[in-house]
Amino acid sequence: MRIAVHQMEDRGSVWSNIEAARKAIRECDADFICFPEFFTIPADYKKTGKTVENAWREVSLPTLNMIAEESLSFNGYVIGGSVVERGPDGYYNTCYIFRNGSVVSKYRKISPVEEEIEMGIRPGRENTVLKTEFGNVGVIICADCLSESVVDRVARKCDVLILPISLTDPSHPKVEGHPVSERIAKEYGVFVVKVSRVARNLGVKSVVMSPEGVIQEASSCCREELFVVEV
Repeated sequence: MRIAVHQMEDRGSVWSNIEAARKAIRECDADFICFPEFFTIPADYKKTGKTVENAWREVSLPTLNMIAEESLSFNGYVIGGSVVERGPDGYYNTCYIFRNGSVVSKYRKISPVEEEIEMGIRPGRENTVLKTEFGNVGVIICADCLSESVVDRVARKCDVLILPISLTDPSHPKVEGHPVSERIAKEYGVFVVKVSRVARNLGVKSVVMSPEGVIQEASSCCREELFVVEV
């Protein structure tokens, strides 16, 4: 399978981020294209006084509409990083997976961080492993990778584990290498696809990791890249 990883730059506006993602989908030839956590939400969105409801209406809905439209002509699966989802019982940090214009699966982040909880994001409860013609594909989101129970429940059932992360908070500790992705890949014998936003000064880069080690990583944490890896 060919997996495209889009390490995205935050362009500072919802529509600019959406159009950048649209362009990547149109230009990519792969079986999967993967985006980061909250990939179309500007990093300073909360500082402008926007609420989680604003994020759903103003960011998530147009983002999902764009992915649905573009997935009609994309010959594979679009792993939509994550967006704010409004459910009947509250809001979630959710990864939608599209194919041929339709949602074929979704995953709600089980381990939201304190900032997300303060915004009104609820923890999800269900794991997601999607059966595809290329094998079983699981999804976890960012801080989920630090929960042994969450990782264990998903990684045991999948061949490829998709891990969208954001890291737009400058207070996040600097990270060298890919210690968590490497551990998961080796322990469970899976491929790990970590997809980050551009995270200047944090040292975090997107990577595709096999049980034997790095297959390919972004060349820098400081700029946008789109690369395709065959696994």
